[in-house]
This record gives sequence, C-alpha cells and structure tokens, in this order.
Amino acid sequence: MTTVFNEANSVQAPIVQLLKTAGWTYRSGTSLGRPHESVLLEADLTAALVRLNPKIAEEPARAQEVLSRLRMLPLAVADDGLVHTNEAFVSWLRGHENHQYTGTAFHEPVQLIDFANPAANTLVVSDEVTFGVPGHSCRFDIVLWVNGIPLVVGETKTAVDTKVSWVKAARDIHDVYEKQWPQFFVPGVFSFATEGREFHYGAVGQSIESWQMWGSTEDDVALSGWPRVKRSVELLLSPRTVLDVLADFSVYELTRRHSGAPKLKKIVCRYPQYEAVIALHRRALDAGRKQGLIYHTQGSGKTLAMVFAAARLLKEPRLKNPTLVLIADRKQLVRQTYDQFRTVDMPRLETPETAAQLRSALSRDKRGLVFTTVHKFRDAGLLNDRENIIVLVDEAHRTQEGQLGSHLRAALPKARFFGFTGTPIADTDRNTFSLFGDPGDPGHALNTYDSDRSIADGTTVPIHVQPRLVKFHIDKDGLERAFGEMVDEEGLDEAERDFLSDKVSSVSTFFSNPERIRRVCTDIVDHFYSTVDPLGMKAQIVVNDRSLCVAYDRELQSQLANRAADGQPQDECSVVMSVNSKDPSAWQGHKLSEQQEEDLLDRFRALHDPLKFLIVTSKLGTGFNADNEGVIYLDKPMKLHTLYQTITRTNRRWKNPDTGQEKRYGLIVDYVGLGDGFARAMSPANPETKQREIEVDGLIDQFVEELEEALERFEGIDRTQAGFDSLQAALQRIPTDKSRDRFAARFQIVQGIWEACYPDMRLDTYRDDYRWLGKVYQAVMPTDTSNEMLWHRLGAKTLQLVHGHITDVRVRDSAVTAVIADAETIKKLIDEGLLDPDDKVTPTKTAQQVMDTIASRIRRRLQGPNGDHVVYKSLAERLDQLRERTMGRSEDSIGILRDIFQLAREVTVAENAEETAGTHGLDLLPDPNVGALTQIFEEYAPKDTPIIVGHVVADIDSIVKEVRYDGWSATQQGDRLVRVEVRKALVKYALPASGELFDRAYAYIAAHY
Repeated sequence: MTTVFNEANSVQAPIVQLLKTAGWTYRSGTSLGRPHESVLLEADLTAALVRLNPKIAEEPARAQEVLSRLRMLPLAVADDGLVHTNEAFVSWLRGHENHQYTGTAFHEPVQLIDFANPAANTLVVSDEVTFGVPGHSCRFDIVLWVNGIPLVVGETKTAVDTKVSWVKAARDIHDVYEKQWPQFFVPGVFSFATEGREFHYGAVGQSIESWQMWGSTEDDVALSGWPRVKRSVELLLSPRTVLDVLADFSVYELTRRHSGAPKLKKIVCRYPQYEAVIALHRRALDAGRKQGLIYHTQGSGKTLAMVFAAARLLKEPRLKNPTLVLIADRKQLVRQTYDQFRTVDMPRLETPETAAQLRSALSRDKRGLVFTTVHKFRDAGLLNDRENIIVLVDEAHRTQEGQLGSHLRAALPKARFFGFTGTPIADTDRNTFSLFGDPGDPGHALNTYDSDRSIADGTTVPIHVQPRLVKFHIDKDGLERAFGEMVDEEGLDEAERDFLSDKVSSVSTFFSNPERIRRVCTDIVDHFYSTVDPLGMKAQIVVNDRSLCVAYDRELQSQLANRAADGQPQDECSVVMSVNSKDPSAWQGHKLSEQQEEDLLDRFRALHDPLKFLIVTSKLGTGFNADNEGVIYLDKPMKLHTLYQTITRTNRRWKNPDTGQEKRYGLIVDYVGLGDGFARAMSPANPETKQREIEVDGLIDQFVEELEEALERFEGIDRTQAGFDSLQAALQRIPTDKSRDRFAARFQIVQGIWEACYPDMRLDTYRDDYRWLGKVYQAVMPTDTSNEMLWHRLGAKTLQLVHGHITDVRVRDSAVTAVIADAETIKKLIDEGLLDPDDKVTPTKTAQQVMDTIASRIRRRLQGPNGDHVVYKSLAERLDQLRERTMGRSEDSIGILRDIFQLAREVTVAENAEETAGTHGLDLLPDPNVGALTQIFEEYAPKDTPIIVGHVVADIDSIVKEVRYDGWSATQQGDRLVRVEVRKALVKYALPASGELFDRAYAYIAAHY
C-alpha cells in the first residue's frame, strides 16, 4: 500500500512527537473530555487550583468561584477586543489577581500556574482540537495546555507541496481563527505556524508580517529547513520557555498613531532577547562574576531586552529585593524606555529629575527600578555599597567611556554592571568589551546577535550604499586675483590674509556653497520621488552641521513648493536639531520641545502624512525608530560606530499596509564619498584590540608634584573663592611677562599630565585646584580679539567670494565617467587581452562612451530574431550593473574598466556565434550566469580553500533555480529563502557563509535569477 504524505504525517505528527519528548503529555483532541464550546479543560484547571492555592485546598468547592470568573473572561472579547481581553486573562495567569471567597474576610491571591517548577503543572499537547458550536466550529492542529488552559495554538501545513508556505498557516490563525473564534485565544501566549521548512510564531493579534523565527545564537547561521524547525520546536515550545514567555517575556504596548485612537498590541520576545536575559539573570546570581556585555545589532530590540531583564530580575527572590538602575545617555531615551517599562505595569518605578533626587533615592536604599542618565552621577561620591544593585546601561559605549562612568562605579562600588550595545568600540583609547565584557565569555560578550544572523532571521533588512559624489570646479586663478583685490582694498597685513585664507579652507566652506546645496537637494528630490516615495517610505537627510540643517531646509522647502506649483502634492520637510537661546535668530524657528519633537516624529512615521523628509546633523542617531524610513541621504563625513549607528536607522523591517510591498533593504545615498568607510563601520569590533598603555601611577605622582609647585606662588590666596578678588590676588603674584611665561610653561605640564591620566578617579582629589589654576592661566594668556573682529567684518564677504568662484557644480550619479587614456590602465588591459594593442581610438574615449557603444550593439541584437535569448538578456543586465557602479580609487577604476572590456569581448563572441549558427550558436555558449558566478568565486573565495570552483558554482546555480519563484527577490520571504540556500551551499564546501564572497554572489543572484 502506497503511503500518501500529508500535513498530519509529514509535519504535525513529528512535531507532536518532539513535544512529547520535551515533557508534554499527549492527549488527542477527541479524548480531552470537554464540550467543544469550552475554552478550558476544567477538570485539569480545578485540580491545579486545589493544588496551588491553600484556601481552595481547605475547601475544594471554592475552585468553582474562580472558575466562574475565568469562564467570563473569554466572553468579554466581543466588547473589549482580543488583545485587551488577553491582557486581562494574562494578569490572572501571572498570579496578579485576587479573589474573596464566600464566607471569608479577605481577598486572597489566586495562583493558576507553578512557574518555579514547570513539571509540577499538568502539561498536555493535543492535536485536532475542535472548538465552537454546531454549525460554526473549527479544528486546531496543535494546542498546548497548561493546567487545562490553552496557551499555544499551532497550525501546520504539508511539507510536500512547495507552493504552500508557513504564511498560509499563519493566515489561518490570524485572519480566520482569531477573527471567528477569538474566545479560544484569550488565554493565549503566542501561536505558531509551520510547513516543515520554516517555523514562525506571533503574539495574539500580531500581524503576520511581524511574526518571527526562533532559534539559537549558538547554531549555524545557515541552519534551515526541518533542522531549524526542529530546533525551534525544541527551544521555544519547551514547557520552561512557554512559561517564561508568559511570565517575563511579553508586554502590552499602547502604540501611538498620528491619527485615530491608540492601539494596544502584544509583544513577545525574540530568541536573542530571551537568550540574553536568561544569561544576564544567571550572571546576576553568580557571586564570582559581576558584569556582562549584550552585543545585539542595531534594530534588533535591545531596549525591549532591558525591559524583559528588569521584569525578571525584580522578581528574583535570591536577589533579595534588588535595586535596578537603568542608565541611558539622553533624556529622550530614558523617557522612551520608561514608557516601555510602564506598559509592563511593574511597581516601584522612580525617575529622578535632578542629580540630588537621584542621590537621595539611592542613599535612602531605594528598591525597585530607577531610571536616569549617567550625568547625574557626577561627583556623587559613595551612594550605596549593597551588592544587590544591578546597573543596566543602554548604548554602553556612549555613556561609560570616561570619568562619568568612573563616578557611576564609584557611587555603586559593589553593583553588577551589564552593558547593552549594537556598536561596541575597541580601539587604543576605548574598549567596550573590556569595560563591560567578561574575558571568560566567548568574544568577551555574554550574548551576541550580529547583523548577519539578524538579516538571515528577517529581523532586520540589509543595507545598500549608492555613491553619488558631488563634483565642482574652482577657478583658482580668478579666486586668487579677487582675494588679492579684497586684501588690498581692506589694507590687510600678511597675518590677517593668512587667517582669512585658513578660515575658508575648511571642509564646511565647500559644504555650505549655495550652488552645491541646490544641486544636492535637486538630486535628493529627483531620487526620492522616483525611487523611494512610490514605495510609501520616507527619508532622513544627514548634513554636516546645524547651519546646513537650516540651509537645506530652506532649499528643500523651495523645491517642494515648486513641485506643488506643478500640480504635485505639497509635501513637507522638517529640521530636528538642538537650538539654544544664543543661536542665530534664523534658527529659533526650529527649536522644539520634547513633546513637539515626539509629535513631529510620529508624523514622520505615519504612512500618509505629507512630512516626507527629516533633516538632521547629530540627532536621531540613537533611540529613534521609524520602520518606514527607507533612505538616508548622507552628506556628512562620518566614521566607524557613529557611521554605523546612523546608517542602521534604515535596517528595520516594514511592509506598506496599502500595497503589501515589503522593504527589502535600507538605502544609503552617499554624497560624501565614504567608500571603504562603510565596510569598516559594519565590521565587528575586535575585543582583543590592545589599548594604549600608560604608566598611570608614576604620572599621577608627577602630576601632584607639578601641581603643588605651581600652586606655591599663590600660597595664602583663598582658592575656594572663585570671584574677582581671588583672581586679582593671583594675577598680582605673576606681574611680569617673564613670570607669566614661566607660570604658563608649568601649567602646560600639569595640563598635559592631567589629560594623559584622565579619567583616573585619583585625579578627583585635585580637580578643584586644577580648575582654579586653569582659570588663572586663562586670565594671564593674552586675548587676541582682532581675528574675531576681522571675521565678523569680512567673513561673509570672503565666503561669498569663494563660493562665487566655485562653478560647474554637479552631482555625479552612478555612471562611470573616468577617462580610459591612462598609460598604466591601457597596459594592463592589453596584457589581459581585453584591448587590442593596435587600437588607437578606444583609449581616447571615456568609459561612458565605450559602454554606450556596447549598449547600442546589444540593443540591435535584442531587437533582432534572437533578442529574447538568455545570452543577450544576461549581457544587457550586466551592462546595467556596470552603469550603476562608480569609480573611486585607481584600483577600483581598473577593475571596472576590466569588466567593461570583458563584457565587450563577450558581446563580440555572442555576435559571432549568432552570425555563424543563429540560435544554435548562441545555445552552445556557456551559461552566462554560471560564468559570472565562477568569476566571482575565483576572485573572492579564500585562497587556501581546497575546492573546485566549478562544483560549488554548479550547485548554487541548480539550487537557486530550484527554490526561486517569480518575484522572489521582491519579497522578504523569498529573499531570505534564497539567502539561506546559498549559505548552505557555501557551508557544504567549507566556504565562509558571510562576508564579501557571499555578498558578491548573492547580489549577482538577486539581479540575474
């Protein structure tokens, strides 16, 4: 008899078997002993109530009083909605509700589940569970019950039909079951869906687009298919994890919306958050190890991980009623994090407004949760030396590198410190791994979730960079003549001339050129409305400084108004920057209160709001999330972690709710030419980086000696008084130029040692004396206001003169415009057989002209009888890719030129083959995709890898052709599927599953398959 594979025996049965192995007891859906319209297994629940509640154990009939209240909760779903009703039931499940039994005087807490010992509960897995009434019922594939309460619902589909995916199973739950039979999901923790190839889970009411994958950061990043599904079941659906997620790893958040009423949504943790908190919890109980670093890539939910950590630690009895101090480096981050914690409804929250309030709270032994910034610990001294104080630091590298971090640790000397960061720093001066990490942890991190794994999981999207460099011409001769004329007219001496010349030679002078601003804004508008706006996404523009924020806003407003005058919608831009009262009056209109800024950002997040552009220079680098931000127009030199933080603003997942179009990647349009800076910024920091070694003890001894000698001449002066009399008394001790020079020389020695030793806490003892001495030094140094006055008088005129001699400003798009006629380049192309040594015409052309020639030849062939042949289509696609590349360094230029001439040679081969034998001749040519992939592997595979390139290329070609489908590259699901299969093929041949080889190969596959 032939076995017919279906969802029951190919997916559902193996999962049930895994659950039985994990500790769940199997009962079929037909043997549960419950009416089909009942949400609960009341016999199991009654037994648990008696077992877990002493008051009910005294009189078991009391269980019916609690049961009657629990039966009513699912009935409220019609009026209150599923998520609100689920929140109410979860409060019961967590043991937060009380009940006054008949005949008793007090309310008693009711416990439904034993969280401390999962095995002490009645754990049941059932399949084919029917729910509903005759004529309106459904059947759930898998249900997990704890003490008779359905906590998890699973839907499976067949693994045989490749056209059926987990999405169909998830839609059955979200769009059918939750809508038509919501009562059953009122107690639910989460639901899952799988077809045996992928496993996804989501909270009650959570849209399918945001369902997540489960796994382990210890597994291979390329793990997929049934092995990944199996791991997900074993890890997520274990009794311990299900109860953990219920107790500590789910929150309810009231989302803000630009229009309409706020909406309550339920959020359950991702696996890296779960792993990190479990590891942090374990470390917090380890008497011998007192710190740890959580290194999770930007956009993966670090702040929420802190929420879950706090919820778990505050409840831990072994920590003996601890104090948790959450440190964020900006007030806005503190407020945002506080809002997250507030949704958990945890007691004992405190947010000190001042340093004095913070010190008071910690000094009086405040327990519970305290939110603050590190700045409030300045000069705090010892506040509390309890060991059960736990400090959680958000964006650890920003707040802890320096003396402020030292003050914090001195204030809480026995506390445990845990840093959360997506951008750890490791250089000669700073090392986040050393500051927070434990050397015994792998990579000095307690838990790591990097961008490769995040992208593979679909948690974040990749980032693409498109260079669009700005070119201009400077009329140097004309500028020098005009500058000389101004110097003569104003009667400036050589020093004044040099000052003005140096002042306008800075980078900011060229960034502020009005014509450059106009050209860049024009390019931004053209690019945005042709590429980004049709997808419903929005843009952030990052410029060099605050004055440019104002200038770009003015120019962009003008161009958007011109679009509206031409009949286009009137869209808006807005500046987000810090504005002080002393700043120019033209800036004051951009000053925003915290609430105004938050309202503005909400408008930016809103799909149909006309606010399309945010202009910033340093704000919104951290603590800002806008999933619909599709592009950053980068016109500011940046590097390393600051660049990384900025560009990863675009890596959040998003799906247009109107069109269903998914964001496949975040785009960075680079007007500065950062080149390899992006790769360096995205590269993980090396925790083993050696820090600069300074023999601090000896230097501090020298500092004290030098400081005391410098202060000797001021003996008798009251240095505690910072007023005029004290300063004048000091100046009388150094009356002559010679004495002032000697004093200045000694102070500079003191200052140099201070800066070398800072932030060593031993310097604090001498800080007041050092500051007093510094004020005296500033007073004796001659003040030259002439340059300041000169710039005030001639600065604007000089800038106008420079800008007037900058002409031919243009934004260079991705087209290649370099001239080929370079002797070394020509020689290399001839040596490689790509250029005929007798060809004297081609080397005089630009690369663009050569590509135009190739394009016209390909165009003629595409219009011919064999125009639809894969050879010509592939050649045309490769030409398009070449047009999108740009030349930077000379070696890049040679590489691009090599590719151009290689393409020209292949066009010639194809033309000859068609002329000789028509279609048959083209068919005999090698598969262009295989050839291109072979070239990529030969160039980027590790040199010492013992593989046959032809084999791995053939494998990848056949695998991709098997798993791809029409439009696969336009969906996140298809994108992830092909990524996984390519990674598996690389692992098979012991090739790196991430890095440049994978990136190059995958980029080609996405473009050509």
